[in-house]
Amino acid sequence: MHTIDIKILDPRLKNEAGDVEFAPHYATPGAAGLDLRACIEAPLLIEPGATHLVPTGIAIHLADPGLAALI
Repeated sequence: MHTIDIKILDPRLKNEAGDVEFAPHYATPGAAGLDLRACIEAPLLIEPGATHLVPTGIAIHLADPGLAALI
């Protein structure tokens, strides 16, 4: 098991008690990766061939050089 350091950058990811409610998580048993949420104010339509920077509201640090994070 590896440890990933996570910093919450957007307060919308926390509930009223201050607990992290929308952290990356495995959506189903056996999933290969964690699901992220987009921290945006309104729906975003991305046209074919277009690119957008979409904030996740988090920052992560992987101390193990044998690990990689991909979005």
